[in-house]
Amino acid sequence: MVIKKLVFDEARVPFGALKDALDDNFSSNPGLHALVQKKVPRFGSGSEDALNMANALTKLIHDLYSSRRNFRGGRYTSGFWSMSQHVAYGSLSGALPSGRLSSKAFTPGLTPHPGASKSFLDNIRDVARLDPVNMDNNMAFNVKLTPSPRDASEDIVNVMHSYVRTYFDQGGMQMQFNVVKSETLKDAMANPENYRNLLVRISGYNAYFVTLNTDMQIELIERTEYGI
Repeated sequence: MVIKKLVFDEARVPFGALKDALDDNFSSNPGLHALVQKKVPRFGSGSEDALNMANALTKLIHDLYSSRRNFRGGRYTSGFWSMSQHVAYGSLSGALPSGRLSSKAFTPGLTPHPGASKSFLDNIRDVARLDPVNMDNNMAFNVKLTPSPRDASEDIVNVMHSYVRTYFDQGGMQMQFNVVKSETLKDAMANPENYRNLLVRISGYNAYFVTLNTDMQIELIERTEYGI
């Protein structure tokens, strides 16, 4: 979206300047870094252009893999669930035009970037509107919902039910929750002996938080946190 909008559609940023910024991790061009983060719509923001781009990319990946035969003679399918590889591959990857810095974790599965929108409903609408034909081996949509201690249990359940029902009514395929605050996870990093039984959802599986490596723990902490 950054390349399409800023380099081609609006001609605000020369491609060479963008490449130079990526090569030095935006360190010499903080203004460009701010521009790509603040002025370009992301998937999960409710932007029709960003959603169309996401559908075009998932279709490209699906079509490439489905055109190949596997060793049993069948066709490859495309699954957008990253397990924990979004952290591993992120640590090996340089800066991206989106403004993501070098070595930072990618988002899990098809979860929108934390900065895409302050509204959880924008996330829900965009993920639900991805074409399921291109995701024939399913996907992962990871959500962190954090009720207040003042919220009644019945209210929490009703709100979560409404979110899930809305998502699936719009065609969503899968959603998985963490219901824990970032502050709690930070405390668990500092005092693991107090959180031996704290389970978290990664991207397709559960794990005890204190057994995860530091990069995985940080990725969980940095996920967008939506209130109930």
